[in-house]
Amino acid sequence: SFGFRALGWHLLFPSRERPDRARCLAACGAAAASGVVLPFRLDYVVKISALRRLGGVRLGLETIAVSIVALGMVDAVAMLPLALAALATSGPILRAPLIVVVLFCIGCLGILTLGQRVSRLPLVGRSERLHAVYRRVAESTRFSRPTIVAGLLLLGCWTSRALGSTFLLSALGVRFSPTLALVVLCMSAATAILPITAGGAVAGMGTTAGVLFALGVSKGVALNFSLASGLLLTSAALTAAAL
Repeated sequence: SFGFRALGWHLLFPSRERPDRARCLAACGAAAASGVVLPFRLDYVVKISALRRLGGVRLGLETIAVSIVALGMVDAVAMLPLALAALATSGPILRAPLIVVVLFCIGCLGILTLGQRVSRLPLVGRSERLHAVYRRVAESTRFSRPTIVAGLLLLGCWTSRALGSTFLLSALGVRFSPTLALVVLCMSAATAILPITAGGAVAGMGTTAGVLFALGVSKGVALNFSLASGLLLTSAALTAAAL
């Protein structure tokens, strides 16, 4: 999943300022591993620092920030099919938060579809700085071949994580359930964007355990799954950064 994400992020940079794939993979891995302990989404600082300190194309802060915003929006669009599948197959317990996830994904799709026309809105057009940043984001995410390929790679990222969650649940004795894996994945991803003190990975593990418990999985299996998935993700992130 980190390989898919790094390749997708790589394609969202302007061609003249595009870092190599190894730098993107190292930055993604270092940021994900540091997210276990860093508060307030400071893993983004690690991602930016890793990308700037490694050799290769010299990148400005604005270029990296725009690429991260573009990555988040394309990422949400790529997650939309999985979020819709989770919403359609889940029960009423988690329907409300899943609807919020789906609406967020649809909102990102709408922004990407409208492109430069969003900059005419009063909220965006009132601020010259915001207008300039959005114009660059729209240029990076216009429906071109690199953007479409990046979206498919990010869909591969989420699909591989859902598959890994299914295998891990099966290893812990939970019957095969793609729905369970999709719901856990969507809820954990939604929690990861919140700027909370505990850090992204810790919050994701807590959310995972709560979702599984709400869906009828025993408390022991829910805790074991959340801890095991957190350890596996952190180990994979460190491996990606080292490679």
